[in-house]
Amino acid sequence: MHTPSRLISVCICTYQRPDGLRKALQSLLDMQTPSGCRVEIIVVDNAPAGCAAAVVDSFLSADPLLHLKYLQEPSPGVSHARNRCLDSATGEVMAFIDDDEFVEPQWLVELIRCLDSTGADAVFGPVVPFFEVSPTAWLVASRVNDRMRFATGTALPWRDARTGNVMLSRRMIEGGHRFSTEFARTGGEDSLFFATTIQRGCKLVWCDEAVVQESVPAERMARAWVLHRAFMGGRTYVRLEARLGQHRWPYAYFALRGLLSALVSMVVIAALYVRGDDQHVRQLCRLYGHLGKIAARFYSDGPYAGGQQ
Repeated sequence: MHTPSRLISVCICTYQRPDGLRKALQSLLDMQTPSGCRVEIIVVDNAPAGCAAAVVDSFLSADPLLHLKYLQEPSPGVSHARNRCLDSATGEVMAFIDDDEFVEPQWLVELIRCLDSTGADAVFGPVVPFFEVSPTAWLVASRVNDRMRFATGTALPWRDARTGNVMLSRRMIEGGHRFSTEFARTGGEDSLFFATTIQRGCKLVWCDEAVVQESVPAERMARAWVLHRAFMGGRTYVRLEARLGQHRWPYAYFALRGLLSALVSMVVIAALYVRGDDQHVRQLCRLYGHLGKIAARFYSDGPYAGGQQ
């Protein structure tokens, strides 16, 4: 009997989201496995209490032969968890999803097909929102949960590269390349990881058919949460630019740009608000992103912008 020889390691970093993890794991078990491939699933729990263990045990109890590995990472921060995944993965290629996501049946098939056909070192796919309760009109109209999508095969810059839906070749981690722990508590570690791999000559492409859905709970639909995320994202973006050294005075440069853009945004917001246009919320998010850029120099650490930790 022929045994598939190509191993794919699918990695999930988790932090106090047992229900989300359960849904993510079930979607991986229900997906189609690419021809000629085997899959191992690695769960790295970054919560001190190890609350994901019970979820993993329930899957292993139902199927003791399941290729599912559970690990705890004691060092706090998403960078440490992601690095533990890379250190533990034995597959020829590795894929990441988050613990609040679940994959569509053809997800892995499409990723590996795109990786092979394009000769890329990393392939990224869409993350579309799955609202757990009916979203408000302003949330839908503002499209603040919509992310950029591209034609399959499009080369990606580092600014559009994230770990929420990605497949990596082992070339990406050659020489011990890992996620920077400098961004362990703030997010942005994935953008920096991919920026530095591009500098090493790695190729990043998009696969629009490899879809995962991201659960959006009610608390993430509140304006305060959305605006806070925008502020943190702007702040982290400047820190990344400073780390990459592409500007001589990055904090001053982006603070000035942020100030000028914020003034423009305020004018646009006022006009949209007077008209009763829910697009003013999208502009409000941009304003908070600009304010984050202005404040970046004075906030070197803080809560994880992605909301996991």
